[in-house]
Amino acid sequence: MLPKFRVGLLATAVVMICLLPTNIRSVDAGQTQDDSVGLINRKEKEGRAKPRTKTIQARLLSLQWWLMIRGRDCHPQEFDSKAAFAVDDMVRIGISVNQSGFLYVVLENKPGADGILIYPDPRINRGSNLVRMNTPVILPSNCPSPESRDSDCPMDVRMAEDCWWSITRNYSGAITLIFSRDKMDEFESLIEKAGAKRTGSPDLPRLRSDLLEMIKRQTVQPQDLKTSQTRPQPGATGTIVSNFTTRVTNTNRRDNEEIVESITLKLRNR
Repeated sequence: MLPKFRVGLLATAVVMICLLPTNIRSVDAGQTQDDSVGLINRKEKEGRAKPRTKTIQARLLSLQWWLMIRGRDCHPQEFDSKAAFAVDDMVRIGISVNQSGFLYVVLENKPGADGILIYPDPRINRGSNLVRMNTPVILPSNCPSPESRDSDCPMDVRMAEDCWWSITRNYSGAITLIFSRDKMDEFESLIEKAGAKRTGSPDLPRLRSDLLEMIKRQTVQPQDLKTSQTRPQPGATGTIVSNFTTRVTNTNRRDNEEIVESITLKLRNR
C-alpha cells in the first residue's frame, strides 16, 4: 500500500521530514533575491538564548516555501500555491531559509482546535530542528517502506521516498511555519512534556490554538513581513529558470529574530 499521510486526520498521521533530494529542489531557493548584507540589531527575547553580540552583519531573515503534487508517475511536480487541490490529491511542502536557524512546523486541522507540532520530530535526525542555510527541507519524506510496491510507480522511484500528505474532505486548517535564529523555549517545553520517543511514539506535542496565536503575536509583527511570489520563467535558452515559490522576509533590522508564515491549502468546491 502506498503510504498516505492524511492532513485531515492528524492524530493518526506519522510525519517524516528529511533533506530534499538533489533532483527535487526549487531553483536558486533563498539565493537570487537576498537583501544585501547590513547591520542587524539582535533583540533579546524571553524564551530565547541571549545573543552573544548586540549587533551582527547579516542578511534579513528570509524563508521560501513551495508546494509539490504527486504526478501519475509518482514523481513530484511543483504546484502553484494559488491553485486549488482536489480531495485525494497528494502533496508535499518544500522549505528553504537563507541563514541557519531553527524551524518549527504546526499543523492546524480546524480553526480553534489544538495544533500538532510535527517538526521537530524525535524520530528524525535525533529530534534536531536545526536547518542549514540554503539546504531545502521536504515535508513529509523518508516514510517507512510499504509491504508491497505501488504498481503505478516506475522502478526508479523508491517506495520510502514516495511519501505524501493525502488531502481529505475534513481538512480546513493551516500549516504554520516558524523560523527562528535561536531555539524557542515555548516549543521546547512542549516537546519535553510530550515525551515523544525516537522509537516511533505517535505522541507528538499538541498546543492550544490560543497559545499558538500568542506565540505568533510575540515573535514578529505582520507589517514587518514582506511576501513575494515567483512563477516559472523561461531563460534565454527556453529552459525554466525558476519555479513556483513564495518568499517571506522579515524586514525589521531592529527585531529580525523570527519569521512566521501560515499556509492554507485551497480545496476545489466539493
